[in-house]
Amino acid sequence: MDLKPVLAITIGDASGIGPEICLKALQDESVYRSCKPVLIGDLNILSFYVERLKLPFQLNPITKISNAKFTPGVIDLFHLDTIDMNRFQFGEGNSMTGKAMVDYTKLAVDLALKGDVDAVIGGPHTKSAVEKAGIFFDGYPSLIAQLTNTKEEETFLMLVSDHFRVVNVTLHVPLQRVLELIKHPLVFKAIQASHYAGRMLGIHDPKIAVAGLNPHASEGGLYGQEEQFEIIPAITQAKEAGMDVKGPFGSDILFAEMGHYDIYLAMYHDQAHIPMKMKAFKQISALTIGTPILFSSIGHGSAPDIAGKGIADPSGLLKTIQLLCNVQSKKSDSYYK
Repeated sequence: MDLKPVLAITIGDASGIGPEICLKALQDESVYRSCKPVLIGDLNILSFYVERLKLPFQLNPITKISNAKFTPGVIDLFHLDTIDMNRFQFGEGNSMTGKAMVDYTKLAVDLALKGDVDAVIGGPHTKSAVEKAGIFFDGYPSLIAQLTNTKEEETFLMLVSDHFRVVNVTLHVPLQRVLELIKHPLVFKAIQASHYAGRMLGIHDPKIAVAGLNPHASEGGLYGQEEQFEIIPAITQAKEAGMDVKGPFGSDILFAEMGHYDIYLAMYHDQAHIPMKMKAFKQISALTIGTPILFSSIGHGSAPDIAGKGIADPSGLLKTIQLLCNVQSKKSDSYYK
C-alpha cells in the first residue's frame, strides 16, 4: 500500500511567481518519492510557463483525486477557469487574480476537510489583489480559520525553518492594535497552540520561550505594564497546565541567541519575521496552527517584479513540501485535542 501523503498545492496569485515555482518544484523527482502532489490553479497560466520554460511536462486536468496519475512528468491539476488572459498581466495583481487565489484556497481546504488530500500548501499571495476583489484578507491563517470554522483567536502563524520556529501572537495588524490585543487569554492560547504544534512536529515536550512586548521585557514595569498584567499570567497558566515555557525575555537578546529553545513566541509581526528572515530568508515555511487541517504557505511573497521571467527560486516551496511530508509522518492526534 502506498502511504505517501497527498498534497494539494495552490499557485497563489497567478500574476506572481507562484505558478512558476510550483512547476519548477515538481521537476524534482524526489518530491514524488515523498508525496503525491496535485496543483490547484489555471490551465492557461501553467500552460504558458510549460511552453516558455520548455518544461517536459504533460498537464493533466482533473476533477477528482482518483483521476490523478501522481507520476513525474505529469502535472495533475484541479483547473479553475478563473483567469481571463485578456485581463491578465504578469506582475500586476488585480481583483481577478485576488479572487482566483481565494477560490484556489477554498477548493484546497474543502479537499482537505473531506479527506481527499492530507495537507495543503498555499502559493504566494498578494494582499492588495484580494482586497481589490472586495474580500477582506489579512493573511492565510485567518482565511483558513474561516474556511474550517475555527475561531480566529485560536489560529496562529508559525514560521518554520529547520530548527527555528517562531509563532506570532498577532499578525497583520497595526502596532497600535497590537497593544489592544496582547491580553492574557490570547497569549495563553498562543502558548497552547505552540505546544501542540511542537508535538505535531515530533517534539515530545517542546521548550517554549516567550518574548516580551516592551523593551527589555519592561524591566519589571519600568517600560510598560503588559508583561506584568498580561504576559506573565499567561506563562504561569501554561506552566500550571504542564507546558515547558519560560519568559518573558527581552526580544533583542532572545532572538539574537536563537537555538536554545524549540519554539519562540513573538508578540507582533516584525518581532517574529525580522529574525527569521535574517536567519533563513528563502527557507521559511509559514505553518498555520490551531486548525483541523494541515496547512502551510511559503515564507515569501509573490515577487511581482520577477513574475513571468523564468528566474524564480522554488527552494522555499521545496522546503515547505518537505516540512508537510515530515509532519504528516509524525502527526499526533494530541494536536487536534
